[in-house]
Amino acid sequence: MPHLRRCRVAQTGFAVLLLICLAWFGASPAQAQTADAYTVRNVAVDISATNVAVARDEALIEGQRQALQTVLQRLTAPADWARLPKLNDKDMQDLVLDVGIDQEKRSSVRYLATLSVRFKPEALRRLLRGAGIAYAEWRGRPVAVLPVLQPADPTAPPILWETPNPWRDAWKSGAAQGIVPLVVPPAPPVDPTPDPLLTSASVATASPEVIASLSAHYNTQDIVIVTAKAQPVEGGASKFDLSLTGSGPVGAGLSGARSYVANPGETQDALLRRIVEDIAKAANESYKSSNLLQFDHAATLSVLVPLNGSLTEWAAVRDKLNRSTPVRSFEIGAISKSEASLVLHYVGDQSQLAQVFMQNGLVLSWAEDHWILQNATAGGR
Repeated sequence: MPHLRRCRVAQTGFAVLLLICLAWFGASPAQAQTADAYTVRNVAVDISATNVAVARDEALIEGQRQALQTVLQRLTAPADWARLPKLNDKDMQDLVLDVGIDQEKRSSVRYLATLSVRFKPEALRRLLRGAGIAYAEWRGRPVAVLPVLQPADPTAPPILWETPNPWRDAWKSGAAQGIVPLVVPPAPPVDPTPDPLLTSASVATASPEVIASLSAHYNTQDIVIVTAKAQPVEGGASKFDLSLTGSGPVGAGLSGARSYVANPGETQDALLRRIVEDIAKAANESYKSSNLLQFDHAATLSVLVPLNGSLTEWAAVRDKLNRSTPVRSFEIGAISKSEASLVLHYVGDQSQLAQVFMQNGLVLSWAEDHWILQNATAGGR
């Protein structure tokens, strides 16, 4: 769901029409699924005590401790991890929204479980701001991941939408956790006729035309086609060679090749989930490197936004502003068919702001006596 901003409008007429028409952007299929950076899944606990009741209580506390450490490190830079707040059990539990027990086993003195822990987002934000630690947030549309499986048999066709596809299952298992929402979108409709660029065979080519079609269909600029090719290995161990082709501010940074071999005793499904976790970690670390919010430095910036007289141009700029995390809000001072005057309220320094703008397809430049913010391309997409 898009983020809505509170804006003060100084003029009526065209400005009011624009705001009414653009107050809401419909969610695409990819947008309907979102990752939760404040939830930690697959937290494993194994505690023994004098009896199983005590073991269970201690295990739930231990699971919340592990999850808190994971989510704090997920949101912050490694350089700040040594400064993360140390909390007692009561203060820690005040941050927890709920705890889910996904699996459990018990004996008379031992308790084993896999937990999911959800934290209160605003409470965590206050904790980090109080400690003076920068953190990252996500505001954009999800990154659409297309997991193509190429069987070891070179004559076999690639698998994407078809079942079974254990590679797609790994992506949908919840293994991709973090700030950046990596989402497998639903298959495109085949009625009345399928789009020839969105079939499994076409997506496997990862051509620019295919990526453009996927971006338009799922209404997100971040697309990643992840092709996993099964490779034979002596002894029967699982091995996959990966080819990642991405577009967009986040997706493009994931492009490249990787190779993974199963550890001793690791099943194919476990290996595929480990690969997903590794890619998700790379996406999150890359995103954090330029999107940490420095709340100790707040500023404002007045900009002029050239428009081409259409709602489409303003819609593109507004959407990209909403995705630029340092911008906490903006005000519309004046607007016409040819330009808009905005006051941006942001955190961090201006160089970081300009960098984030560039990642989201906006260019901030100085023109004689004022700042100009405009789409990086003439089309403004």
